[in-house]
Amino acid sequence: MIGSAALASAGGERVAIALGLEPAYAGAHVLGPAFTVQGAPGDNLALHHAIAAASAGDVIVVAVGGERETAHAGGIVASAARKRGVAGIVVDGAVRDRPELAEIGLPIFHLGTSPRGPAKNGPGALGVPVELAGVAVAPGDLVCADADGVAVVPAADAETVLEAARALEARELGILAALERGETTVAIYELKPL
Repeated sequence: MIGSAALASAGGERVAIALGLEPAYAGAHVLGPAFTVQGAPGDNLALHHAIAAASAGDVIVVAVGGERETAHAGGIVASAARKRGVAGIVVDGAVRDRPELAEIGLPIFHLGTSPRGPAKNGPGALGVPVELAGVAVAPGDLVCADADGVAVVPAADAETVLEAARALEARELGILAALERGETTVAIYELKPL
């Protein structure tokens, strides 16, 4: 399972990192193409429309400007997204119903929690470039979110970066095997003396 750390390490400057977003539950992981949503702070009308329009396997990326006083997603939204085959949701705003989110098991990444429920008035837009926690995300960009963070790879670089991340993970398995044999990281990495 390719993680955000492997993508960030393998992709270098081609990979943007959205800081401050956290998983709604331990072990959450999502990797897939971005279905972008420009929402309004404190409102989730656009998110409901995104869930209805997204394809199975999409990662819905919702920009709401960092709004944390109102939850933009909770148990009902997560259940609807799970039923539609959405891979996960990344929102730069608050969520609620965290115990329920863990039970549903849809990977959701967010900026905190609030018990206050959202309006459903809009405005909003689907499939447009958005800014998520300072990172530009275009429709179709590769998004990976897990306990290490949220990594975004432009669609044009996605296959190359994924291939490099797979190669990196294979090398790291070799390093772990060498460590099990008793080798040191100084020897493995051929580090210079102090």
